[in-house]
Amino acid sequence: MFRIISVLLVSLFMVSGCISTETSAVHQISAREANAIRLNQLDLVNAVRAQAGVPPLTLSAELTAAALTHARDIAVQKRAWNFGSDRSAPQTRAERAGFTGLITGEDVAETFMSNIEIFQAWAADSRSRQAMIDARATHMGFGWFQEANGKLWWVMDIGASVTPLEVAMAE
Repeated sequence: MFRIISVLLVSLFMVSGCISTETSAVHQISAREANAIRLNQLDLVNAVRAQAGVPPLTLSAELTAAALTHARDIAVQKRAWNFGSDRSAPQTRAERAGFTGLITGEDVAETFMSNIEIFQAWAADSRSRQAMIDARATHMGFGWFQEANGKLWWVMDIGASVTPLEVAMAE
């Protein structure tokens, strides 16, 4: 009997040693990192554009605001798609954020991947890549929402800025 109890206790100690008591910390993107991530994404997209022979994009505060708003919205919806909870389209959200122009593409993703990994996935997708290299595009916005568990909801909006036309009036 003593032998059985001893074997059970030793087994219990061995098994308890296999159970991890550490919790792995989830990296939360800090406000300090946010600008560097956006600029990195812009550089990655512009490298693809350079290979395609089209001019580089400029980071847009308005498109970034639209992307941030949509990222939070799709996180609440638990669905990575191009429609807002109010059924708004990318063009409508960009206009609400103050962008004057045409949205030429919007990419969304729900993932634990970094911006570099999600860029690689988008660059490998023909529709996403086409939006990146659209010669009409002039601006880009990039935003995300991160859940407590580390899941990221990424949104990249690409658009063509339209400058107001001056109309000559005959006197």
